[in-house]
Amino acid sequence: MRNGKLCVGIIGLQGYGGTYFASLSTLPWAEITAICDKNEEVLQRNAKQHDIRLCFTDYTKMLQNKEIDVVFIATPHFLHYKMTMDALRAGKHVFCEKPLAMNRGEAEEMNAQAEAKGLLLSCHYNRRQSALVKLLKEAADRQTFGGIYAVHVKWMARYTPFMFSEDSAWRREKAKAGGGILIGRGSHMIDAVLYIMDYPGIKSVSANISSRLTGLEVDDYCMLMLRLKNGATITIECSYENNIPQYQEKIEYQIFGTKAGAYCAEENGKESVQIGYCRFPENQWVDISDQYRAEDYAEREPESIIADFMKALRGGTKPLIDGRSAAYVTSIIDAAYASAEEGREIILEECHVSEGI
Repeated sequence: MRNGKLCVGIIGLQGYGGTYFASLSTLPWAEITAICDKNEEVLQRNAKQHDIRLCFTDYTKMLQNKEIDVVFIATPHFLHYKMTMDALRAGKHVFCEKPLAMNRGEAEEMNAQAEAKGLLLSCHYNRRQSALVKLLKEAADRQTFGGIYAVHVKWMARYTPFMFSEDSAWRREKAKAGGGILIGRGSHMIDAVLYIMDYPGIKSVSANISSRLTGLEVDDYCMLMLRLKNGATITIECSYENNIPQYQEKIEYQIFGTKAGAYCAEENGKESVQIGYCRFPENQWVDISDQYRAEDYAEREPESIIADFMKALRGGTKPLIDGRSAAYVTSIIDAAYASAEEGREIILEECHVSEGI
């Protein structure tokens, strides 16, 4: 620490790393001490704009700085494992962009290293900070839905420009990205629904994953079904590009419970919430949506996943998203890709996957 402040180093400024300044600037007890990017022009522009003292084009040299307490990693996916392991070995806490790693094996090693060193490891699954996820999480915790027996979630887009931009061409390479939409947005939806449902035991994964529309090396569409040990099911559908007539982009959460159900959506920056139940056999609908208004949850904690992690680091508590929960998402993604490739349902226990949450 320096002057009583947690010192932060950021690796990677050309993607989401450039957005970290806003979140960290709200924390008076945190200081962005160092930044690192291989692009000298980007590095110097950010240093000048945000008044950063230390600049590096080599992250290993930044890790040698003893002032830095925590490292934020926002680089292409294939670099997450090595950079995180190097940072942990250097005694730094780590906040990594999603996905945590390219595969379950890497994710497990990262967690083992963090635990051995007594360091915090987290991942930026920021759907949890959305008003709809916070709302549905509270409703589920209150048992508003009763027993949840089915959940459908979607993040569907007609067009995603960064998949065609040369500035992010690495996203189209499987060796660098690990995959496409399943990792890019499917991972967010997996994390969100598991969080809402308080990590139910997952028995198996079945998936349909393709790039038939674009012909890219990585997937542009995914549909997967998670069978739970209690007999319930979760379906997750996502697209980067799609011939969708009715909207440009939409996020949906649909929950079916024994006491009530919900349909919540984000479309064109607007949120809608419908929660209620039907009285049988009268077919009388009872709407309780006014008990769960999205605007009431927008300002609730966590204000951001980044702020939550930093507060946990300062207070010696567990962050909302820890390395184990992020690794579990990676395990499910591995199983989904295996299911699509082999054309069969993948039993998680056959892969020696434990929830580890």
